[in-house]
Amino acid sequence: MSRYLGIDFGEKRVGVAITDPTRTIAQPLKTISYTSLKKLVTEIKTLLNEKQVVKVIVGLPLSMKGSDSAQTRVVREFAERLRKSCAVPVELIDERLTTVQAHQVMHQMGKKPSRHREKVDQIAAQYILQTYIDREKIRGDR
Repeated sequence: MSRYLGIDFGEKRVGVAITDPTRTIAQPLKTISYTSLKKLVTEIKTLLNEKQVVKVIVGLPLSMKGSDSAQTRVVREFAERLRKSCAVPVELIDERLTTVQAHQVMHQMGKKPSRHREKVDQIAAQYILQTYIDREKIRGDR
């Protein structure tokens, strides 16, 4: 069995989620704080090997109208860097409203999102990844 890794990319932190070995359920894994993209890519590559990851799903922050923004271009560049550095496929998926959903989860847990930013990043990555695997099931890609 193998896993997928989900990434919610941010300028200072990256939320990471992972599927179970059957690729049915996504769960938060960790938040990576980084100072350089090179170090970030190295840490992600380590996770890929440790967790037996066969695909990486990166959230793409499109505008509410579905168009690219400055941050969208940054994420596309990051994803391309991952593709060149890793031996697994890297796919992009629309991540609109995942941070809003993560904030709602934190509120439901009785916690302030502003005090738990790292957990918010992980939950957003979990939503990105769960959306991807749910769509994959519907399309019958597995």
